[in-house]
Amino acid sequence: MREAVDFDNETMMFNQIFRPGLAEASLSVVAEQKNFVYYTSADTALKVLRNQELWFRNATVMNDFSEISYGLQLIRSVFSGLEGNRFREAVEDIFPGTIEKSDKLLSGWEQDWQLETYIACVSLHNPEEDRRGRLSMWRAYGDTALVVKNTPMAAVTDLLAVYSIPVLYLSVEGLTGHLAKITDAILINRKYLQSLGQETLVAYIHNMLFRFAIATKHPGFEEEQEWRLFYRPTERTSPEMTEETVVLGGVPQKVYKLRLANEPDNGLHGADIPSLLDRIIIGPTQYPYVSYSAFVGVLEELGVPDAHEKVVLSDIPLRVG
Repeated sequence: MREAVDFDNETMMFNQIFRPGLAEASLSVVAEQKNFVYYTSADTALKVLRNQELWFRNATVMNDFSEISYGLQLIRSVFSGLEGNRFREAVEDIFPGTIEKSDKLLSGWEQDWQLETYIACVSLHNPEEDRRGRLSMWRAYGDTALVVKNTPMAAVTDLLAVYSIPVLYLSVEGLTGHLAKITDAILINRKYLQSLGQETLVAYIHNMLFRFAIATKHPGFEEEQEWRLFYRPTERTSPEMTEETVVLGGVPQKVYKLRLANEPDNGLHGADIPSLLDRIIIGPTQYPYVSYSAFVGVLEELGVPDAHEKVVLSDIPLRVG
């Protein structure tokens, strides 16, 4: 088992060239012991705790209906521009015909990315929000925040077939600048990329485009500091995922349920509720004591030590009227 601070050299080189900033973001989570937070309704939070599972929903029914289409639109806009031309020239100089192969591969997968990607979303948690949470997230997502430790997401493993990645908040101009860094890195590492062969280069470009497609949002959402957990059953299935058809908001849909447990041999590291949970923050509410008491009771049922200390009432005043 490798930790996030121990990427192998090939992965590090891929990230440095085609995913600038990703390794640094992952390493900082571990080095600074950052937590994550899942903002949701009290009802959903209770289900996560009691059932000890996290639901992954189809990207097309997520809160922002343009979850993946936004990234694909950015790809089309930027890669058809001047910086896109510079990128293509740099790649073609290594292996002629690579762009054609990459375009063909993208065309074959683009619809599947949009329709068969299942997502769960968390945000980076800021320590100064331990007592209050984040007001914009209360307004957007619900009245309960599950603050969790980074252990499961810091683990580097292919066993689970579930992956996490920080969201990029980019406009056309932002992605243009991001692509410029990638092109510069390609030019600097031309000989290295040539040594890998054309098929590997095509795969690298494909993975780069996939990241842009599934984890890019409008910069107006940047304060969310989202990390995206994703599952792609059409590419690889996970023994820890359970498929179920449910009705949510009147829409029948398939969901995948990830069991929360501590089973390193199956790719689950410290994901059981007692190990995973740092705290629960209850957002501004008319019934603070009732909510506090309910969550403390559930944590005690789950064997969470010092349950009464794990539940915090947000000090943001409730605005009514």
